[in-house]
Amino acid sequence: MSLISIKEKLVDLIKTTKVGHLFLVGVKRLFGRNHNPNIQFPELISIEVSSICNLSCCHCPPHMKEYKSQTRKHAHINVEFFNKLMDEIDSAGECYIALHKDGEPLLHPEINIILKRVKHNREHNVYLTTNAQNLDSEMSALLIASRINVVNFSIGASSKEFYKKVRGRGYSDVVKNIQNFLANVQTAEWKPKVSVQIIKLPEFSEMNSEIENFTKFWQDYDVSISVWDKLNWGVLETEIVKSYRYPCYSLWHSFTINSNGVVTACCMDWKQELPIGDVNQQSIEEIWLGEKLNELRAIHIKGKEGELSACATCNYWKWQPMLIKYPVHKRNF
Repeated sequence: MSLISIKEKLVDLIKTTKVGHLFLVGVKRLFGRNHNPNIQFPELISIEVSSICNLSCCHCPPHMKEYKSQTRKHAHINVEFFNKLMDEIDSAGECYIALHKDGEPLLHPEINIILKRVKHNREHNVYLTTNAQNLDSEMSALLIASRINVVNFSIGASSKEFYKKVRGRGYSDVVKNIQNFLANVQTAEWKPKVSVQIIKLPEFSEMNSEIENFTKFWQDYDVSISVWDKLNWGVLETEIVKSYRYPCYSLWHSFTINSNGVVTACCMDWKQELPIGDVNQQSIEEIWLGEKLNELRAIHIKGKEGELSACATCNYWKWQPMLIKYPVHKRNF
């Protein structure tokens, strides 16, 4: 067994066992990391700039044949509506803003207006994830000029053959586009943090070599390299695992606004099964402090998230083991 495999198994044990949870409690208390989220206003606001995508990734439910009938209508966010959202966010103070969700944000025909607006009044910490298909020189300049804090390139492969297999489109332009972006960053006054990402898809035999080659290629560039575990979006894995788990931190930390204005409990809720409000009719604060979200928090605290179809088998909770003040429960996920 490799050192990487041993590390992965150890991390999983810490996250999914009662002893592991107690270990986390001790470590976080020792280093002052027992996090208490700001319940008055979300720390992270995800705004879906566009739900339209120009790829067909095999690990993304909206692109799978068996789930296409359950996928909502795709759209770009209305710019005037985006400005209204930003007015309220600005009034609450600086926060983290993610300009992505299910779609590709750079496909928005007025992305230039959105990027110029997001930090116009406040120094928000802004994240943007893109597949870099549309990252031409003009778009690169726009991202840098807009002072985006973190740009994450979701690549997912090291070879054009594997990229085509898992993402359904050509690969060569993606690498060239990112290389040009990085060259522009080197000479720019504003230097965003840049990460490149690949997702572990265990169903492919070539995955380990893809990750190894991906890491070797990008380690020569000024980027952070992220190797993500595969998310199941609450639907992709059928195996039921007995585990000790804690409430999902997203319910206390993040606020997800879809391009149509519907607010869902979590960024993983791609089918909008857990709507908690609509910012076309309500303020962010009203929804965040509202009855629907508080009910979901209570369900998670009681260890009854299995009653929620979107949460029952989801594995996203393992990504952020923060709410250590709540006792763990043995349950299925």
